Amino acid sequence: MCAKIKVIVNDLKKTQGKKVTFQNVLVGSGKSTEEIKKAKLKGHGLVGNDKDGKVVDKIDGHAYGKKEVEAVVAKLLKKS
Repeated sequence: MCAKIKVIVNDLKKTQGKKVTFQNVLVGSGKSTEEIKKAKLKGHGLVGNDKDGKVVDKIDGHAYGKKEVEAVVAKLLKKS
């Protein structure tokens, strides 16, 4: 995860971490390849899964910022 997105996610973790579980996952580590396929990402990006593991929203690559990450978190909060 690039430094810009990591900062955004870590800041949201401080404010929303009791309601949403946040994970910074490096591509190629653990189950990341499987999760990328499941979310139908082009290679990497942001994936928002509900508590059952279903993809609620995703964003490909690094073409997003704080506003877009907050929008994914808002969708997740509505699902919980």
